[in-house]
Amino acid sequence: MAIHNLQRILLIDDDAGNNTVSRIFLKRVVIETEIVAFTDPVLGLEYIAAEYAKNPVTTILLLDINMPVLSGWDVLEKFEQMPEDIKKHFTIYILTSSINKEDKDKAAAHPLVGAYIEKPMTIGLLNSLFLGD
Repeated sequence: MAIHNLQRILLIDDDAGNNTVSRIFLKRVVIETEIVAFTDPVLGLEYIAAEYAKNPVTTILLLDINMPVLSGWDVLEKFEQMPEDIKKHFTIYILTSSINKEDKDKAAAHPLVGAYIEKPMTIGLLNSLFLGD
C-alpha cells in the first residue's frame, strides 16, 4: 500500500542501532521524507501529542513490540486514546524481530496496524510498502 503525501516517518524502537539501519534504508526509498526516531517510547508518544496537535502531517509510525519501558502494544493502547485529529494522520506498521505467531495474529487483528514487518528491513519490502511497487 503506497502512502500518498507521506511527510514523516516516526521510528519508535529501543534499539538505537536498529533505528540507524532503518533510517539508512528508509532514506534510500523515501528520500524527501523527514525521519524522526525515538529509543524511548514515552518520548515518542509525547512528541506525537505535542507536535501533531499543532502540526499534523501524513506519517508512518514504525513501532517495535518488545521494549522495556512500554511495549509496542502499550504504545498502541495509549495512541488509541489520542484525539482523532491526530490519529487520522498515521499509518502504523509493527517493525519487530518477533516471529511469535501470537504477535502476528494480534497485529493482524488490531485496527490501527497496517502491516507486520519482521526485521531486518529490506529495500524491496520498503519499495512495496511506500511506493506500491
